[in-house]
Amino acid sequence: MKKINKKYAEIMRQADNAVGRKEVVSLLKKAAMIMSKYDQNLAA
Repeated sequence: MKKINKKYAEIMRQADNAVGRKEVVSLLKKAAMIMSKYDQNLAA
């Protein structure tokens, strides 16, 4: 779980510092995928 949280936090930092719209959107999609995996682990 800690590994997932670290990945999520790192991607959100990158999205915060991103310049282009496409870059931000792709990073936010990656973060959403990571959080959905996290939620699936909690439900199981």
